[in-house]
Amino acid sequence: MDIKNLLILSMVKTIGPAFIKKNRHRLSKIASCEDIVYEVKPDESDNLRHYGTVADEIISDCKANDIKMLSILDDTYPSQLAEIGDPPSVLFLKGDVSLLEHVIAIIGTRHSTELGNKIAERVGEYFSHKYSICNGLVEGIDEHSIYYNGHVTKNVVGIISGGLLYKETCSSNHIRVIDDVINAGGLIISEFYPRQKEDKFSGSKASRIQAGLSHGLILVQSKADGGSKYTLAKYAKLGRPIGIIHYPSSEEYYTEVFGANRLIVEKGKDGLAQMIDLKKISSLNVGSILTLSGKEDYDKLIKEMETPKTGMLF
Repeated sequence: MDIKNLLILSMVKTIGPAFIKKNRHRLSKIASCEDIVYEVKPDESDNLRHYGTVADEIISDCKANDIKMLSILDDTYPSQLAEIGDPPSVLFLKGDVSLLEHVIAIIGTRHSTELGNKIAERVGEYFSHKYSICNGLVEGIDEHSIYYNGHVTKNVVGIISGGLLYKETCSSNHIRVIDDVINAGGLIISEFYPRQKEDKFSGSKASRIQAGLSHGLILVQSKADGGSKYTLAKYAKLGRPIGIIHYPSSEEYYTEVFGANRLIVEKGKDGLAQMIDLKKISSLNVGSILTLSGKEDYDKLIKEMETPKTGMLF
């Protein structure tokens, strides 16, 4: 099935990413989406012509703006992202796609403190020499983890919550950061159509892509009920290692702005389950939870990320 037919299929009501993932082998062997729609959602058949027109417009926008499209049916679709329950059927990408090979998410609160920002900058710069730094590029920890000495570090993968015609779809501050990342040779990714504006729901959807793409994740600074829990909730199902910044020498570390960090450091998986509102700890599937206080700990996390995991199939 080509990209146009997959776009059409993804527009059909009740046929979402989870359905397409489940049926990807079947879809890869057929040319048209019509038979699937007739079988699963026949009352949508009359809308296929309209969906086809929309798909043509999307493809035209991508061609005109140097936006790549990557289908879940494509062999080059990131296998680690395909492990989540509802991977995007089509990814829209602008920039250096090779950055997807080795990815680490560095996340935290939008309402970061000076201490949190300094830690994010140092951690981001350290890991950027070997990994692509992945997050939503929003203000706070995300932004500070990709800048060092006023410049974007090399190897940044930004997951945005609007379409990749971002000067039309994103806020002014977000546009500035996205421009910096692209100009530095980074990669911007979205699952939303190029002209689709960001909204209050798209950010939480984008967080699952951050989780899925990343071989490791570092929480720099967050309150116990902070928004980082959305990315952590998705990541905690993937059996991959988590690093938690631990800075006990600072008085600020014992305030609420580092509440999530202390909760997870002190209680481990129980603390993580509490933060992401998971009632049954048995539902967690995480690798090691490592406390990160310095470069020796960073290297331990890298070792965990590079240890092959078994049982993960696309």
